[in-house]
Amino acid sequence: QSLFLVVTVAGFGCVQRTISITSDPSGALVYLNDEEVGRTPVTVPFTFYGTYDVRLEREGSQPLWTKQAARAPWWEW
Repeated sequence: QSLFLVVTVAGFGCVQRTISITSDPSGALVYLNDEEVGRTPVTVPFTFYGTYDVRLEREGSQPLWTKQAARAPWWEW
């Protein structure tokens, strides 16, 4: 089996900026920049825009490693 990853980045003015990660199947262990942040689906706050290393691990599936960018919205330029 393989994991399918969806990363969503949200940043709206003074509202807290978050990264949401889902997988199919759900329940994969999520690491952002080698820090365990929970199991999918998971939403975590972030403090900096840039590239994040994302790793998903789930028993019975091959681990998935990728990089995803959290880009600043135009109003923060």
